[in-house]
Amino acid sequence: MKYQMRNAKIYVQERADHRDIGRRMDWDWQGKDLRVKVLYSQKGIATQIWVATSTGYFLMDCGDGILRDLFPYSADWIHRLSAILLSHSHFDHVAGLFALLSFLRLRNRTASLVIASPDRSFLQEIRRFRDRMFAGFPYELDLRSIEESNPYQCAGFQIRSFAVPHSEHASFFGQAMPVLAAGYCLESAQGEIVLYSGDTGWFSGLSRYVRGVDLAILEATFDLPKGEGRHLTLEQAQQLGHLAKTTILVHR
Repeated sequence: MKYQMRNAKIYVQERADHRDIGRRMDWDWQGKDLRVKVLYSQKGIATQIWVATSTGYFLMDCGDGILRDLFPYSADWIHRLSAILLSHSHFDHVAGLFALLSFLRLRNRTASLVIASPDRSFLQEIRRFRDRMFAGFPYELDLRSIEESNPYQCAGFQIRSFAVPHSEHASFFGQAMPVLAAGYCLESAQGEIVLYSGDTGWFSGLSRYVRGVDLAILEATFDLPKGEGRHLTLEQAQQLGHLAKTTILVHR
């Protein structure tokens, strides 16, 4: 960040260099129907994964810094973002959501926006946020509590979710409760599939979802086994990755 000195005591922040806005995205993976950019992913900080299609964009998780991550690129996403797919409600996966929704309101978005989550209580928090916003939202929020047995269509693509084991947290009454977490498969009409594991521990059915997909985006949090059932190790993620045509390992 640069500052201009006005006098001995006052420094004024320079405006962002808008010459960089609108530059082309350097994709991490490109298929026939889908393109993927891992905007940022670091365990305990933030994760956000951008998927581009011919009809719009999908955002998988929405951690802190999402607006800064998207700022340098063409602003067409403001009106063409089709859905936000949340894997679970831990802060490093949702902390940027309310800022993003407010920014879309500020920029006069009008198109409906799908937000999917396995956590119904968090969807209720989004409803409360929407209802408290001054002057309301100029666009509709289509809030969906996902179910594994109920795939749905969005912007010409099929979205399927699957439950994953992640971790437990203590309730106010001291009882351990499971975190509701999910992975996603995004499939084009031509059958091209991008899978995102979200945060997950190893379970026997995971390989069934990964096998044969065009791109698997898998978490690989731990170098060595730690916190059994909470996250994948690097070795486990690499083993799973061999089942997909291409794999990107995240959440490191």
